[in-house]
Amino acid sequence: MKFIFFIFFNFFLILNSFPQEILSDLVSNPIIKKNNKNISFKVSQLSLPFIDDFSYDDPNVDNLLWKKSSVFVNRTYSIEPPTIGVATFDGLDSNGFAYSINIANNEGFADTLLSREIKMNNIDSAYFLFFYQPQGLGDAPEVNDSLILEFKNNSNIWKKVWSQHGSSNLDFKKKVIVIKNNEYLHDYFQFRFINKATLSGNFDHWNLDYVKIDQYNSNIDTSILNDVSFVYNCPSFLLRYNEMPWLHFNEGMLTDNELLDTLDINLRNNDASINVDYQYNVYNNNSLTSHYPSTGSWRNVSVFSYDSIGLFSFKNPSILIENSVFNSNILDSASFYIEHIIETGQNDFKQNDTLKRVQNFFSHFSYDDGSAESAYGINVSGAKLAYHFKLNRPDTIRAIQMYFPQMGDSTSNIPFKLTIWKNILNNTIIHQEQVYPVHTETGEFHTYYLDSIFQLTGDFYIGWEQLSDDLLNIGLDKNLLSNQYMYYNIGSGWTNSQFPGSWMIRPVLSNKQIISNINYKVENCSIYPNPTKSYFNIDCVVDNDKIIIYDLSGNMIFNDNYSLLKNISLSRGMYLIYIKNKFYYNKLLVF
Repeated sequence: MKFIFFIFFNFFLILNSFPQEILSDLVSNPIIKKNNKNISFKVSQLSLPFIDDFSYDDPNVDNLLWKKSSVFVNRTYSIEPPTIGVATFDGLDSNGFAYSINIANNEGFADTLLSREIKMNNIDSAYFLFFYQPQGLGDAPEVNDSLILEFKNNSNIWKKVWSQHGSSNLDFKKKVIVIKNNEYLHDYFQFRFINKATLSGNFDHWNLDYVKIDQYNSNIDTSILNDVSFVYNCPSFLLRYNEMPWLHFNEGMLTDNELLDTLDINLRNNDASINVDYQYNVYNNNSLTSHYPSTGSWRNVSVFSYDSIGLFSFKNPSILIENSVFNSNILDSASFYIEHIIETGQNDFKQNDTLKRVQNFFSHFSYDDGSAESAYGINVSGAKLAYHFKLNRPDTIRAIQMYFPQMGDSTSNIPFKLTIWKNILNNTIIHQEQVYPVHTETGEFHTYYLDSIFQLTGDFYIGWEQLSDDLLNIGLDKNLLSNQYMYYNIGSGWTNSQFPGSWMIRPVLSNKQIISNINYKVENCSIYPNPTKSYFNIDCVVDNDKIIIYDLSGNMIFNDNYSLLKNISLSRGMYLIYIKNKFYYNKLLVF
């Protein structure tokens, strides 16, 4: 009844004129849609031990271990998992769509995670170990929802051996099943997890971690888990943003430090006290630009068990970040490859001992990490939403990117006023235009190209003014918290959003020198047709004149002779055309 309750609740709020922010569960998962793989391997029976902690950075399970799966492997839905990465069960199928979108209150069996055959006929007993967590950062499964484990016996009959009713957020719990029954100790043993859930969306989450099967000798085998692991994704090194333009980063390092002083890295030790070696490395164009610790190859620490202290964090001393960590001679953009590594004993499971990240400095500012765990909206006509950004140098804003996840009821026909403010307190509006939410099938941001390019300095705000009380449902990233920069106004003044996270809204700014000269033209030149469906002509050039084309994200997409221009096809958007030998700049709109 989850979906019906949500609709009724929102209707009740509107009827009673009780305006507020509303958080909604998603009804699809574009990450699964975009990365869905139908790969099949011919694999003979697996041998013990069977171990999967889902620490790989891929939304799909390991096909060498699993025969069938509709779960979502991720690093964003769990809270303090035993090891980084979990398999999440929900109400979405293997393609990221709801199992039964047209029946709101339909409940039943949803995701399945089925192992490959495991050879177990040559042992007297085995243990089956796993960790599970209801809800996490997702939706809490109700008491009538459940997570179920089944074994296939030697007569090819599936039998339920464990189940757990739904509940609100809990810490990960360990479950151990000792297998001594001969009906399961056979050549083609299989197991499967199944969840019972609401089938109309991304509801009723269970997180599964560290599934292990091995020969059982004594309770010592199951009392410890000899593993030390990272817990969360590689964090950004930036103080305010998750990503920002390179020119603003460099300028900010001169006036207002854009780097964190220290880095928060969490480990979970699932055993007893153990020594761990740690380091991080930063690379640019395959060259090492920074290494921690600066005084040696590794930092050695004693990491106590999770049961004793919880997560271990490098606090005394902290992990320092040098101001020169990002060092590049590139003028307008840069990318850095970052890796964090821990080294432990040889018996430790090694797949979870490395974190990887690419830190991009391109043309946009972002607080979010690119993944949405919920959708955010306000149920008040005339409500305003504003996101605070700060420039370290004068610049021009070209476009605004927003991510609107697909919901049960589409919002694509609900207009709103896309707004840029210089100051929200006195309602100083730089630009405002009426647009509509745009949903993308694979979860990319939609880019709203501005009809003019606006000069900005210092602080500014981007967001919207609502024209109805319908929920627009912008994506909310729950893993990164930016509430101090998130404001809304329902008529009684501006206040910070109450829901922890980051709205998925990004301003796109100039990082190319030509923007400052955009108004310079030569009188006897013209581009036609403009606007165009794709192809265009320039009346003042010859075939060997050099033409350069930039999109509004600053990417150079053509740099060659005019005679070769007929070989390219431009997609929808605004472009900047530069004729090099004539110092001519102009805009081209492709519709």
